[in-house]
Amino acid sequence: MCRNASQFDDLSQRAAEVADLSLIIRARFVEAADTMIHLDVRATRPDQPRSLWPEVLPEATDHADGRQRYRPNAAAISRAEEVLQHWLLTYVEDEERRILLSRWSVCLAAPHIVGSFRDFCAKTGRVRRTAERRIQAGFQNIANALFPVSSFLQEPDWSRISPMMPNSAGGLDRTRAPVAKHDMHWLAPDAKPVFNAASPELAALAERLERENRRRAKMKT
Repeated sequence: MCRNASQFDDLSQRAAEVADLSLIIRARFVEAADTMIHLDVRATRPDQPRSLWPEVLPEATDHADGRQRYRPNAAAISRAEEVLQHWLLTYVEDEERRILLSRWSVCLAAPHIVGSFRDFCAKTGRVRRTAERRIQAGFQNIANALFPVSSFLQEPDWSRISPMMPNSAGGLDRTRAPVAKHDMHWLAPDAKPVFNAASPELAALAERLERENRRRAKMKT
C-alpha cells in the first residue's frame, strides 16, 4: 500500500513538473516568434516550407515615432533557432499541428500584425476549441520529450515574454516571479541596440541555418 502511494506521488510530481515545463516551452515558442518578427537579417529566418512560420514579418524600415525598434540579442536568436530548427521539426510530427503552434505563437507575439488566433481559425475554417486542444497536446508532447533534459533547458527572457502570454499573471507564476510591465516593442529614444546586426555571432548563425536548409533540401530530393 505504501509503495503504491509512493508511486502515485512520483507520478503526480512528474505531472506537475511536465506542466511547468510546458509553460516554459509555450513561452519559448512565443519568444521565437517575437525574435523572428524583430530580426532584420532575413538570411537568418528559418526555411518557411519546413518550419511553417508565417511570412508576416515587418520590413526593416518599419519604425514608429522615430523610436529605436527592439533588436533581439544573440542569446534570443539562438533560443529561437532551437525552437524552429529542432523542437518544431523533431517533436511535432503532424504538419497541421506545426501550423497551429506556429500561428498561435505569432498571434500572441504580434497581434497588431497578424490578428488574433480566433480570427485565424475563423478565416481558415478551423474550429477554435479543437485547434486549441491540438496545440495543448503539441506542447505536452514536446514537454514529455524534453523532460529528461529539462535541467539544461534555456528559459526565455521573462521580462519581455510574460506580458505576451495568456493569463500570465497566474499560470506563469508557477515557474517565475511576476515581472514589471514595460514597453514591449520599443526601446527608449536614447537606448542603444542590444546587438550589432553585422556581428560575427549573427553571421555564424546565418551560416549554420543556411547549411541546415541546404541539408534538408537535399533530403527532400
